[in-house]
Amino acid sequence: MSGLRYILDFSSGNSYPSFNKDPFYLGGYKNIAHYRGGSYGRAQDFKIGISDEVSTQSRGPKTRDLFNDKESSKPELEFTLTMGDDEGEPRPVSYEIKIRKQSIQVFTQDEKIKACVSDASDGFTFELTSRQNSRFLAGRSDFLSLEYILRDLALDSRNDRNESSIEYNRATGQVDALWSIFRRLSNRSRGSVFALAPVRTRPHRNYDPTQLSQSSEGDQLIGRIGRMARVDVQKWQKIKENLEAFGRSAGLFETIKIQKLGRGETDPFQILVKTSGREANIIDVGYGVSQILPLFILLSEQRSPLTFLIQQPEVHLHPSAQAALGSVIAGATLRRRGPSFIIETHSDFIVDRLRLAVREGKISPKDLQILFFKKEKYNSTIYSIDVDKSGDLIDPPAEYREFFVNESLSLMGF
Repeated sequence: MSGLRYILDFSSGNSYPSFNKDPFYLGGYKNIAHYRGGSYGRAQDFKIGISDEVSTQSRGPKTRDLFNDKESSKPELEFTLTMGDDEGEPRPVSYEIKIRKQSIQVFTQDEKIKACVSDASDGFTFELTSRQNSRFLAGRSDFLSLEYILRDLALDSRNDRNESSIEYNRATGQVDALWSIFRRLSNRSRGSVFALAPVRTRPHRNYDPTQLSQSSEGDQLIGRIGRMARVDVQKWQKIKENLEAFGRSAGLFETIKIQKLGRGETDPFQILVKTSGREANIIDVGYGVSQILPLFILLSEQRSPLTFLIQQPEVHLHPSAQAALGSVIAGATLRRRGPSFIIETHSDFIVDRLRLAVREGKISPKDLQILFFKKEKYNSTIYSIDVDKSGDLIDPPAEYREFFVNESLSLMGF
């Protein structure tokens, strides 16, 4: 998940990417790069990347040659970062942008920034050299620095009168076209990435509305609704309605109420929920309510594209609530400009409810993918499992749910 956030942050251009951002703390290069010991040693580099379909709206004078109208499928743009060891820190040592058989690879060599431009369809290869030295690229490792370098390669260097060959013009034109599409995709998918820790905020009898500092445990979200209930009652009523809808669908609570303890904007408040019977303080009901409340608040407030990285949302939830949470997540994706979810879970109930949403036609099979991790001696193998329109798994590995099947057979005496 840390790697996913790194590449999403980088490609969207929103912030400086990092492998050590709350709640993920992977450490330095030696803690991240694959290590097999003995003569194998540690990997000299590792790669992370992202790909996206290129829509027909991306076509233009600069990009016309990248599309082949004879091919029915939309081309995919692939963006890959190769990470190396820079004084103990993992930093990009090369960047690659590729569509079908055309690619650009940006790297440093002899203290210069260079780009290898190639087209595998006819064996074309040409090397461009930036006017910037390698220290510029090493000093920054974000979207803006890459954009500056590619603009330098594709635009500014065209003014160099010593380079007027057909190959040179083709190379700079290809850089311009590929970067133009990558920039459009980045703008289209630009949005926030929010990561929730596996253990969220602890329930309190009294809350402080001034707690607004960002936290993966969601403390600032609780503080925000406390202030909202005081200063923007109309907005709070809309959020309250959404929270209660989520709470009822998950079987956790029917109503939620902010109880003010004083008239001042910074006076503490209590959260009261009603499950059955009378209202009760959130600290006096099941622990799962406080654990899932930050996610519900985020879903209620969400207005722009957002990617959720969620670890074990099932923590402290009983099985029926876990299943209902799966339905809440599926329903959230149906909104216009709805969020994307990347969920690390051990809950079959959440997975099965998402599969049921596919079966009922609420979400498309292509919008759900299951990644199954299998730990081996030195490696972890990741199996990508798709589902069909009935929600059935397509060719899952033999090890998927093997433990549960064996347990059931043992209970039946086999």
